[in-house]
Formats: sequence, C-alpha cells, structure tokens
Amino acid sequence: MADEFIRDPILDTEEMRKLFVGGIAKDAEQDEFKEFFETQSGGEVSDCVIIKKDKEEKKNHFGFVTFAQSELIDTLLLKREELVFKGKKLDVNRAVPKTNTSPGAHDKTKKLFIANVPKSGVTDDDLKEYFEKRHPKEYGTIESVQLIKKKDEEGNKLEENKGFGFIQVSTEDMADKMAIQHASFEFGGRKIELKKSSPPGEGGGRGGRGGRGRGAAFGGGHFPGGYGGYGGYGGQWDYSGGYGGYGGGYDYYGGYGGYGGGYGGGYGQQQAPRGKGRGQRYTPY
Repeated sequence: MADEFIRDPILDTEEMRKLFVGGIAKDAEQDEFKEFFETQSGGEVSDCVIIKKDKEEKKNHFGFVTFAQSELIDTLLLKREELVFKGKKLDVNRAVPKTNTSPGAHDKTKKLFIANVPKSGVTDDDLKEYFEKRHPKEYGTIESVQLIKKKDEEGNKLEENKGFGFIQVSTEDMADKMAIQHASFEFGGRKIELKKSSPPGEGGGRGGRGGRGRGAAFGGGHFPGGYGGYGGYGGQWDYSGGYGGYGGGYDYYGGYGGYGGGYGGGYGQQQAPRGKGRGQRYTPY
C-alpha cells in the first residue's frame, strides 16, 4: 500500500509555486523561456519573467517562473543538471519570499532551526512524523530532529524542552522548501516557527552591519518569545551573540516593480565577486 501524504494548503500559494532562475542567456525570449519550463516540468507555467540587464553588461539575465502546481518545482529540482537552455546551464532554486528577512534565509544549508515548541507533550519523534507525512522521500528525507532539553543542576538532561531545536534534512532543496512551507504551523497547541539555521557571522552577518546582540534575529519579533541567549549546548552553534546585520543586498527583486508580490532570489555566497559565482548581487534598475 502506497504511503498517504498530507498536502498542506500552503502548497497552493504563490510563494510555494515560484522558482528563481539564474544564468539565462542574454538573447533569451520570454515565450521560449516559458515553453522550456513547461516541457521540462511536464506541467503548466502560470507566469514567468526574465529580468534583463543593461546591454553593456556581460552578465547573464535572471528571472522567475511561477508554476500552476508547487510539486512541479520538486520534479524540476531533481533534474537540475539537465536544465540547459540556449546552451547555458541554468541555476534554479526556490524563490525566497521577500517577506522572509530572517538571517540565513537565502543560504544553502541542510539544517533548520525550530522555535516556540511546547515544553512538554512534544517529542523529537512526534515532529519527525509530522514532517515525514508531508514530504515524499523521493524529494528528500528528515534525517534527525533534536529538541534541546533543559538540564538539572548536575547537568543531566530533563524531559522538559527548552522550546527550540534543530532539524537536519537530506538536501538543501528540501530545507529551502520546508523553510517556506513550515515557516509557521500549528502543532501541540502552539504556533511553531521554522527557519534555516545559520552560524553567526555567516548567514546573517554577510554584508551586514555587525551583530546587534541578544539574538536579535530570533528575539526581535521573528520568533515570538525571544530566543536571545541560548548558547553552548552540546557543541551546537552559539546564538547568544545575535545575528544582526541583515543587509548587503540579498533582495534581487526589490527594484523591479514588485512583480508577483516581490520575491528574492539571492542564493549562494555573497562574498563572490560581482559577476562571478552563483550569488552575485544584482543592482536594481
């Protein structure tokens, strides 16, 4: 008997159906661009746009493709090595919603941070089962869920959760999807939140203004209740210094007239020199 999966309503929203595409040939036309993705996905493209740079620049173009069904993106990402359009290999990733301004939102990682977990009545296995029922294994697997436990005076772990933890998944694409699909969800009587996990000084600090202290990223409204001081638990990253400094131009989309509600591409390393690598910053025109 085939596994039955739960399909969350959020999968039908535009934010789950939008793909960022980099490395588009400069002579690409929108109609052939759309046709290419319909052929490759075996489904319908409901909208697409190519953001064309100034003719003097030697960079490739980039764009966005919105599919009729979000599952078509899952299918495409499994065959990304085959996505060659007009002689150029395309760089494809799920588009990050512009509203997601959390540090590390555009980073490539297989680790997620979960917060606002009930202190009792919810276990690692409970959460693992919740996610596994919503993600077919052909697109990636939940490798582990680790809820951080409180300790007694002798340092022994107690049954009570601290309220946060980490999830490790098998692929970066799966982490991208989960960070959008499960950004906020109800479980165990609480509104739980999920974001990509990124070490201080990497995801949030790139191109930034320096740490703001006290875990600004998670305590300042992104995660209710504030998770400002949780450092040093069993070799995990120390978040107590705060992420802060989320700037430096991750938003590929802010200056392009608000197409589709505004989405950022911004994958890869911001340190890459302009015009090189997968993460160069595009200057709005």
